[in-house]
Amino acid sequence: MLREGVTNVVRHSGARRVVVELRVAEDRAELSVADDGCGAEPARPAAPHAPAGVGTDLRGRVGTGLRGLTERLTAAGGTLRTTSSPEGFTLTATLPLP
Repeated sequence: MLREGVTNVVRHSGARRVVVELRVAEDRAELSVADDGCGAEPARPAAPHAPAGVGTDLRGRVGTGLRGLTERLTAAGGTLRTTSSPEGFTLTATLPLP
C-alpha cells in the first residue's frame, strides 16, 4: 500500500508535501498517505481492450493501481478509503491484526 500511495503522489498529484502515518491499535493497523496535491482525477470506465477489473487514467492508459490494491486488501479482510479535494488526496488502508 505504501508503494502504491507514494507512486500516486509522485506520478499524479503535483504535491509539495506528503505525510505517511502508521497507527496500530489492539485489533487493527491503519496506514495513510496524504498529500497536498491536486486531488484525484475523475474516474474513467474501463477501456474496451482492458482485462476485467482494470480501469484507465485520463490519458487512456491501462492500470490496476487503487483498484488492485482494494482487491488485495479486501481479500485480507481490510479496507481502502480515499478522500480527495482541491487541497489534496488521502489514501488509508486498514487491516485487522491477528
